[in-house]
Amino acid sequence: MSLSPCVATLLHMTHDLQSGIDPTSFSSIVKPTQDLFRFVNGPWVDTYTLPPDRPAYGSFAVLAENAEQQIRDILEDESKLAPKSTIIYNSFLDTEAIERAGIKPIAADLGVIEDAADKSELTKVLGSLNPTGGPDLLDIAVYGDPGDAGRNIIHIAQGGLGLPDEAYYREERYAAIREAYKDMVAKLLHLAQQEAPMSDAQDKAAAFLAFETHLAAHHWDNVETRDEDKTYNPTSYDELSSALDSFDIDTWVSAWQFAYNATFTATDQPIDMKAALAHTIVHEPSFLTGLNDLWSRTELSDLKLWARVHTLIAWATFMNRDFEQTKFDFYGKTLSGTTQMRDRWKRGVALVNSTCGEEAGREYVQRHFPQSSKRQMEKLVSNLIKAYESSIAASEWLGEDTKKKALDKMAKFSPKIGFTNHWRDYTALKVGDDRGLIANLRIANAYETGYQISKAGKPVDKDEWLMNPQTVNAYYEPTLNVIVFPAAILQPPFFDPNADDAANYGGIGAVIGHEIGHGFDDQGSKYDGNGQLHDWWTESDRSNFEKRTKALIDEYNAFVPQQLADKYVETPDKAPHVNGALTIGENIGDLGGVNISLKAYAFALDEKQGKPRDASPEGIQEALDSAPEIDGFTGLQRFFLSYATIWRTKMRDELAEQYLQIDPHSPAEFRTNGIVSNVDLFYKAFGVKAGDGMWIEPEQRVRIW
Repeated sequence: MSLSPCVATLLHMTHDLQSGIDPTSFSSIVKPTQDLFRFVNGPWVDTYTLPPDRPAYGSFAVLAENAEQQIRDILEDESKLAPKSTIIYNSFLDTEAIERAGIKPIAADLGVIEDAADKSELTKVLGSLNPTGGPDLLDIAVYGDPGDAGRNIIHIAQGGLGLPDEAYYREERYAAIREAYKDMVAKLLHLAQQEAPMSDAQDKAAAFLAFETHLAAHHWDNVETRDEDKTYNPTSYDELSSALDSFDIDTWVSAWQFAYNATFTATDQPIDMKAALAHTIVHEPSFLTGLNDLWSRTELSDLKLWARVHTLIAWATFMNRDFEQTKFDFYGKTLSGTTQMRDRWKRGVALVNSTCGEEAGREYVQRHFPQSSKRQMEKLVSNLIKAYESSIAASEWLGEDTKKKALDKMAKFSPKIGFTNHWRDYTALKVGDDRGLIANLRIANAYETGYQISKAGKPVDKDEWLMNPQTVNAYYEPTLNVIVFPAAILQPPFFDPNADDAANYGGIGAVIGHEIGHGFDDQGSKYDGNGQLHDWWTESDRSNFEKRTKALIDEYNAFVPQQLADKYVETPDKAPHVNGALTIGENIGDLGGVNISLKAYAFALDEKQGKPRDASPEGIQEALDSAPEIDGFTGLQRFFLSYATIWRTKMRDELAEQYLQIDPHSPAEFRTNGIVSNVDLFYKAFGVKAGDGMWIEPEQRVRIW
């Protein structure tokens, strides 16, 4: 595989470099005091051309591509080390069979929807299709009960939309996207020969969009759905049935159960859906009310149309080229700006990762994750936890009672590194070489549905991971109070066992600190050390916390990504801004992650010199000053340069705008500049002074953890 010089630079940015950074990739024009992100990443961003199959590319994507190729090698190994994954992968690659099948694999689904004689029968049809991947008006998931952290429970959230979120149905700036969405729907209906001629399909598409627009009016926005208190609504089956009396939940459940019992997976994973729904958490109660009303007053033909279209959207990716291309033209091109589909094998790997990823992941760990990396990570995590504890203990705005409870929560933190010790059992996954792609995916959907629903009402398995080891990411789960770091992220530029500590603490250390910080952000801070949702803060401390978070929200509300400022240079009032309220949790995580990782880096320097940890400001400063200068940069400078490097990213305008609306993470430039401008040690590292682009007045800098 050949690489452009820019990609090679990205891959090589820390490998075999003692400092862990690559100064040759930095800007000779922009200064870190003016713009740290562009000093570190500007030359790459300015010269790198996004491949036609990529809506974005950067540090995360490089590692994801490495893992992608490694999983491919496992799937194509003649010894079939991941047999069920290989079956799914090969059935996805068998384009001749897919083309021959045409619409046949879903024709029966479309037929039973269209044949429904009344709403009760349509409810029955939706229930029968759901276990194997049918259309959903509600989003159902199973995980810990915030009010009883040791028990799994079904969570019911709003669903039923095909656009990214409710704003796309009402805001004028998305009018062109709505038209493109409608065009896609018409083409899918026409391809399915559900409507002929094309003008009929276009009329149906308009009716479909009108229904979804009514449905979207009952959706909560992305900020409101972040409220842990508002979205915690314990609900009994009778209450759920009453809220959806027009829909008739009993009919849906009976049909669901009958259909599930007929699947290959039911024998190995028997479940009782009605019992599983005995106690649930409803996230948006008003959505149920709105859905119930909409169901009762909408014409049967429009409800069936919604179900048919979502059946087509769900399966189009796995059907012949015409269906696949039609869906891609909207979701890939219009929404994300991508002009070309990724290679089929890459999409096949992604499919495997999403259906039975732990099977291939187990072999991935054996091949690519050394135990030495796990031990070194355990040391990093230990230092980060100690640094967080010292920061909480020394907090000037947090009262003693809340400090005590926060430290208790820290003591109960459970870090998990590399891979799970409780691998999935795929016995119930009855895929076959001779079944065809969609048939295998129906089986996989039934397996996953059964696996998840079977957990409802049972104790939470704290050893279960929500990510595969080949995933380039990390997460914090508040109901378990665990932080998880899959093996694939533990590589340069995030983590390099051969690099100086400054690079690792600025890279993976900041990521570790970020995930720990989620335990004390606007959402995680509402959970105690046992994962229980309740307010353990004093009123005064919560008020102080909210004042600080409000300042960070206001700061981020003013940010406009540079690429979008350039795009809207003629109409700057139309340029979309970062939503500080949507991104506040991630911004708190980033800010805490950098501050705490700096302290942990100082602890590591103390340890190397055989000195006891000194958490005082003077002790931290003395330790940081003791770091050696490498490649012309001090340890403190290398820390921040490494931190900026992990956010090296380039993104298409279409995706950048979409993410501002739906993504709780801030754009990469503000995860860099917006954070370090609030960190006092950044000013010391580079001599930032008043008038510099990175300067914020000391009294205006946000300090939380």
